[in-house]
Amino acid sequence: MNFVNLEYFLVVAEELNITRAAERLYMSQQSLSSHIRRLEQDFDTKLFERTPTLSLTYSGRKLARAAAQILEIKRQVTEEIDDINHRRRGNIRVGISHTRGRVLLSDILPGFKKAYPYVELSVLEGNSVELENSISRGGIDLMIGFAPIMVSDIVTVPLLTERLFLCISRTMLEQRFPGVSPEELHRRMETVSITDFADLPFLMMTPGNQIRTMLDTLCVKEGINPSIFLETENIETLLALCIKGMGITFYPELFVKDIGLPFEKPLNNGEVFFFPLSDPITMGHLVIGYRQNTYLSDVTRAFIEFVKDTYRQDGTADGEGRMDN
Repeated sequence: MNFVNLEYFLVVAEELNITRAAERLYMSQQSLSSHIRRLEQDFDTKLFERTPTLSLTYSGRKLARAAAQILEIKRQVTEEIDDINHRRRGNIRVGISHTRGRVLLSDILPGFKKAYPYVELSVLEGNSVELENSISRGGIDLMIGFAPIMVSDIVTVPLLTERLFLCISRTMLEQRFPGVSPEELHRRMETVSITDFADLPFLMMTPGNQIRTMLDTLCVKEGINPSIFLETENIETLLALCIKGMGITFYPELFVKDIGLPFEKPLNNGEVFFFPLSDPITMGHLVIGYRQNTYLSDVTRAFIEFVKDTYRQDGTADGEGRMDN
């Protein structure tokens, strides 16, 4: 038995399909099957049932759990030894939501790559539930997301607090408040309540996304049963449809800044406006999390410190390749 056989076995155990597993591993099906046969010979047991479809045997399920733990221990020991040898090399596995990756990673990675050119970064993008499942089983080292992280034994480091903005097209805003120009209305209203727009069609993130969870909680609190016209994981699609007057949507503060506003400056020739929501429920607390009682390599700790420096508690960022407030 060797570590490579265990790694290949886990991929097959996840996919339960030799073809897909071989594609993930960039190897032939024949070669992958040979590795699995050698592992079965080492343990003198059958790890997979081949018919009617590929499935783990009882022994296979036992080995899958143990193999994940063995490979995680190997990874941690390798990083410890690497640090002992005073190298600045390593691999950091970071999880971040689909919606956050584009904005946050473009702030963080250029400067970090310059400081640590030999560190490899693996990024997993998914919704909050997927990322929490991954960090709990050791699939990622760090998770950037919104508190609370619903997994036990996770240490969180606060990064920033941001507001959630209601996004509405000029056409819808003029219909909602006839006789008042959107620009004048924007100057008057420092915050808005979701109840003032509850009867309009909503364009929403799919369930499992933290923004969606936040809004669902707010709707329940206010007794609103929104008419949801569209759900998607792509926040840019929501904004594009909002601009076209298909409904209202909701945008995090960092995303609004990334678009290039000052908030008082209309986007897209004045076709869409952003208003911060007033309810404290819509204040999000961005954190970076890692598992308690797990070894963090020097480069992983350096990454955490770099992210903390990039997003200070007042929500600003500075330095090369980072956002200016």
